[in-house]
Amino acid sequence: MPHPEVEGDLLFYQRFEGEKEICETLDHPAVVKAFPEGKRSRIYIAMEVAPGRLLRQALNDQRKPSAERAVKIAVAVCEALEYIHSPGAVHRDLKPENIMIDGEGRIKLIDFGIASQTGARRLTFGKLSNVMGTPDYIAPEQVQGRRGDARSDVYALGVILYEMLTGEMPFPGSDPFVIMNDRLVKDPIPPCEIDPSIAPELPFLDFRFVRLFGRPTRSLSR
Repeated sequence: MPHPEVEGDLLFYQRFEGEKEICETLDHPAVVKAFPEGKRSRIYIAMEVAPGRLLRQALNDQRKPSAERAVKIAVAVCEALEYIHSPGAVHRDLKPENIMIDGEGRIKLIDFGIASQTGARRLTFGKLSNVMGTPDYIAPEQVQGRRGDARSDVYALGVILYEMLTGEMPFPGSDPFVIMNDRLVKDPIPPCEIDPSIAPELPFLDFRFVRLFGRPTRSLSR
Protein backbone atom coordinates (compact mmCIF):
# COMPACT_ATOMS: atom_id res chain seq x y z
CA MET A 1 0.00 0.00 0.00
CA PRO A 2 1.65 3.26 -1.06
CA HIS A 3 2.06 6.20 1.28
CA PRO A 4 -0.78 8.73 0.83
CA GLU A 5 1.62 11.52 -0.15
CA VAL A 6 2.72 9.68 -3.33
CA GLU A 7 -0.68 8.42 -4.44
CA GLY A 8 -1.31 11.68 -6.24
CA ASP A 9 1.82 11.31 -8.41
CA LEU A 10 0.57 10.32 -11.85
CA LEU A 11 3.76 8.48 -12.86
CA PHE A 12 3.82 6.54 -9.59
CA TYR A 13 0.13 5.69 -9.93
CA GLN A 14 0.65 4.38 -13.47
CA ARG A 15 3.61 2.26 -12.36
CA PHE A 16 1.70 0.92 -9.36
CA GLU A 17 -1.39 0.03 -11.36
CA GLY A 18 0.78 -1.49 -14.10
CA GLU A 19 2.56 -3.70 -11.58
CA LYS A 20 -0.78 -4.81 -10.12
CA GLU A 21 -2.25 -5.67 -13.52
CA ILE A 22 0.81 -7.62 -14.66
CA CYS A 23 1.29 -9.54 -11.42
CA GLU A 24 -2.38 -10.51 -11.27
CA THR A 25 -2.10 -12.18 -14.68
CA LEU A 26 1.01 -14.22 -13.84
CA ASP A 27 0.89 -17.58 -12.11
CA HIS A 28 4.28 -19.28 -11.89
CA PRO A 29 6.18 -20.64 -8.86
CA ALA A 30 9.19 -18.45 -9.68
CA VAL A 31 7.18 -15.22 -10.02
CA VAL A 32 5.62 -13.40 -7.07
CA LYS A 33 1.83 -13.77 -7.20
CA ALA A 34 -0.60 -10.91 -6.71
CA PHE A 35 -4.17 -11.72 -5.74
CA PRO A 36 -7.00 -9.97 -7.59
CA GLU A 37 -9.45 -8.13 -5.37
CA GLY A 38 -12.86 -6.61 -5.87
CA LYS A 39 -13.85 -3.03 -5.25
CA ARG A 40 -11.18 -1.11 -3.34
CA SER A 41 -11.41 2.00 -1.21
CA ARG A 42 -7.78 2.86 -2.10
CA ILE A 43 -5.00 1.38 -4.23
CA TYR A 44 -3.00 -1.56 -2.91
CA ILE A 45 -1.55 -4.87 -4.07
CA ALA A 46 -2.19 -8.07 -2.12
CA MET A 47 0.77 -10.39 -2.74
CA GLU A 48 1.87 -13.80 -1.55
CA VAL A 49 4.54 -14.09 1.13
CA ALA A 50 7.85 -14.99 -0.54
CA PRO A 51 10.14 -16.93 1.83
CA GLY A 52 13.89 -16.49 1.73
CA ARG A 53 16.00 -13.40 1.14
CA LEU A 54 17.07 -11.19 -1.71
CA LEU A 55 19.81 -12.47 -3.99
CA ARG A 56 21.61 -9.19 -3.27
CA GLN A 57 21.72 -10.07 0.44
CA ALA A 58 23.07 -13.52 -0.38
CA LEU A 59 25.79 -12.03 -2.60
CA ASN A 60 26.71 -9.48 0.07
CA ASP A 61 27.08 -12.22 2.68
CA GLN A 62 28.84 -14.76 0.48
CA ARG A 63 30.58 -12.44 -2.01
CA LYS A 64 29.98 -14.96 -4.78
CA PRO A 65 28.39 -18.41 -4.91
CA SER A 66 30.00 -21.48 -6.44
CA ALA A 67 29.87 -21.63 -10.23
CA GLU A 68 27.44 -24.55 -10.01
CA ARG A 69 25.07 -22.63 -7.75
CA ALA A 70 25.36 -19.50 -9.91
CA VAL A 71 24.37 -21.45 -13.01
CA LYS A 72 21.42 -23.09 -11.21
CA ILE A 73 20.16 -19.68 -10.15
CA ALA A 74 20.59 -18.31 -13.69
CA VAL A 75 18.74 -21.28 -15.21
CA ALA A 76 15.86 -20.80 -12.75
CA VAL A 77 15.66 -17.12 -13.69
CA CYS A 78 15.70 -18.11 -17.38
CA GLU A 79 12.68 -20.34 -16.81
CA ALA A 80 10.83 -17.53 -15.03
CA LEU A 81 11.69 -15.08 -17.82
CA GLU A 82 10.51 -17.54 -20.46
CA TYR A 83 7.16 -17.67 -18.68
CA ILE A 84 6.67 -13.90 -18.31
CA HIS A 85 7.93 -13.20 -21.84
CA SER A 86 5.53 -15.67 -23.47
CA PRO A 87 2.44 -13.43 -23.09
CA GLY A 88 4.47 -10.32 -23.96
CA ALA A 89 5.44 -9.02 -20.51
CA VAL A 90 8.93 -7.64 -19.82
CA HIS A 91 10.36 -7.07 -16.34
CA ARG A 92 12.82 -4.27 -17.33
CA ASP A 93 14.45 -3.97 -13.90
CA LEU A 94 16.01 -7.38 -13.37
CA LYS A 95 18.77 -7.25 -10.74
CA PRO A 96 19.77 -9.15 -7.57
CA GLU A 97 17.56 -6.81 -5.52
CA ASN A 98 14.52 -8.10 -7.43
CA ILE A 99 15.24 -11.83 -7.12
CA MET A 100 14.29 -13.74 -3.99
CA ILE A 101 16.04 -17.02 -3.18
CA ASP A 102 15.08 -19.48 -0.45
CA GLY A 103 17.07 -22.06 1.48
CA GLU A 104 16.43 -24.70 -1.19
CA GLY A 105 17.81 -22.49 -3.94
CA ARG A 106 14.40 -21.73 -5.47
CA ILE A 107 14.00 -18.24 -6.88
CA LYS A 108 11.12 -15.82 -7.22
CA LEU A 109 11.07 -12.66 -9.32
CA ILE A 110 9.63 -9.62 -7.55
CA ASP A 111 9.05 -5.89 -8.15
CA PHE A 112 7.35 -5.42 -11.51
CA GLY A 113 7.04 -1.68 -10.91
CA ILE A 114 8.49 -0.70 -14.30
CA ALA A 115 7.49 -3.84 -16.16
CA SER A 116 5.58 -3.43 -19.39
CA GLN A 117 3.34 -5.31 -21.75
CA THR A 118 3.89 -5.37 -25.50
CA GLY A 119 2.50 -2.15 -26.92
CA ALA A 120 2.88 -0.14 -23.73
CA ARG A 121 4.11 3.44 -24.00
CA ARG A 122 7.81 3.94 -24.51
CA LEU A 123 9.99 4.65 -21.47
CA THR A 124 13.67 5.23 -22.10
CA PHE A 125 16.98 6.70 -20.97
CA GLY A 126 15.63 10.23 -20.73
CA LYS A 127 13.60 9.24 -17.65
CA LEU A 128 16.15 6.87 -16.15
CA SER A 129 15.76 7.97 -12.55
CA ASN A 130 12.08 7.07 -12.45
CA VAL A 131 11.24 4.39 -14.95
CA MET A 132 14.14 2.75 -16.67
CA GLY A 133 16.01 0.52 -14.29
CA THR A 134 19.40 0.26 -12.63
CA PRO A 135 22.47 1.49 -14.60
CA ASP A 136 24.55 -1.64 -13.89
CA TYR A 137 21.96 -3.92 -15.50
CA ILE A 138 20.23 -1.98 -18.27
CA ALA A 139 20.89 -3.08 -21.85
CA PRO A 140 22.82 -1.05 -24.46
CA GLU A 141 19.78 -0.33 -26.62
CA GLN A 142 18.02 1.25 -23.62
CA VAL A 143 21.04 3.48 -23.03
CA GLN A 144 20.75 4.54 -26.67
CA GLY A 145 17.13 5.51 -26.17
CA ARG A 146 15.53 2.51 -27.86
CA ARG A 147 12.68 0.52 -26.39
CA GLY A 148 13.69 -2.44 -24.25
CA ASP A 149 12.10 -5.82 -24.85
CA ALA A 150 12.52 -9.39 -23.62
CA ARG A 151 16.15 -9.38 -24.75
CA SER A 152 16.84 -6.54 -22.31
CA ASP A 153 15.91 -8.92 -19.50
CA VAL A 154 18.25 -11.52 -20.99
CA TYR A 155 21.05 -8.94 -21.01
CA ALA A 156 20.39 -8.10 -17.35
CA LEU A 157 20.52 -11.79 -16.47
CA GLY A 158 23.89 -12.03 -18.26
CA VAL A 159 25.20 -9.22 -16.04
CA ILE A 160 23.85 -10.97 -12.94
CA LEU A 161 25.51 -14.26 -13.93
CA TYR A 162 28.79 -12.41 -14.58
CA GLU A 163 28.50 -10.82 -11.13
CA MET A 164 27.76 -14.16 -9.45
CA LEU A 165 30.67 -15.90 -11.18
CA THR A 166 33.30 -13.22 -10.61
CA GLY A 167 32.10 -11.17 -7.66
CA GLU A 168 32.53 -8.07 -9.85
CA MET A 169 30.50 -6.05 -12.33
CA PRO A 170 31.36 -6.22 -16.05
CA PHE A 171 31.42 -2.41 -16.17
CA PRO A 172 32.37 -1.09 -12.70
CA GLY A 173 32.34 2.52 -11.57
CA SER A 174 30.56 5.04 -9.37
CA ASP A 175 29.19 7.34 -12.09
CA PRO A 176 26.02 5.83 -13.64
CA PHE A 177 26.50 7.71 -16.91
CA VAL A 178 30.07 6.40 -17.28
CA ILE A 179 28.87 2.87 -16.50
CA MET A 180 26.19 3.08 -19.17
CA ASN A 181 28.51 4.58 -21.76
CA ASP A 182 31.19 1.94 -21.13
CA ARG A 183 28.91 -0.86 -22.30
CA LEU A 184 28.58 0.91 -25.64
CA VAL A 185 32.32 1.32 -26.28
CA LYS A 186 34.14 -1.30 -24.21
CA ASP A 187 34.27 -5.05 -23.72
CA PRO A 188 34.08 -6.53 -20.22
CA ILE A 189 36.98 -8.58 -18.88
CA PRO A 190 36.28 -12.27 -19.57
CA PRO A 191 35.30 -14.05 -16.33
CA CYS A 192 38.07 -16.63 -16.74
CA GLU A 193 40.67 -13.85 -16.57
CA ILE A 194 39.23 -12.70 -13.24
CA ASP A 195 38.94 -16.20 -11.80
CA PRO A 196 40.85 -18.95 -13.67
CA SER A 197 39.03 -21.61 -11.63
CA ILE A 198 35.77 -20.96 -13.48
CA ALA A 199 35.12 -23.91 -15.80
CA PRO A 200 35.64 -23.04 -19.49
CA GLU A 201 32.46 -24.86 -20.55
CA LEU A 202 30.29 -22.18 -18.95
CA PRO A 203 28.63 -20.29 -21.83
CA PHE A 204 29.62 -16.83 -20.61
CA LEU A 205 33.33 -17.61 -20.64
CA ASP A 206 33.92 -17.55 -24.37
CA PHE A 207 35.30 -14.09 -25.12
CA ARG A 208 33.44 -13.87 -28.42
CA PHE A 209 30.17 -14.35 -26.49
CA VAL A 210 31.16 -11.91 -23.75
CA ARG A 211 31.78 -9.30 -26.47
CA LEU A 212 28.04 -9.39 -27.18
CA PHE A 213 27.43 -7.70 -23.84
CA GLY A 214 28.88 -4.56 -25.37
CA ARG A 215 26.47 -4.50 -28.29
CA PRO A 216 22.74 -3.92 -28.70
CA THR A 217 20.86 -7.01 -27.54
CA ARG A 218 19.61 -7.84 -31.02
CA SER A 219 22.83 -9.90 -31.08
CA LEU A 220 21.54 -11.93 -28.14
CA SER A 221 18.58 -13.16 -30.16
CA ARG A 222 20.79 -15.66 -31.98
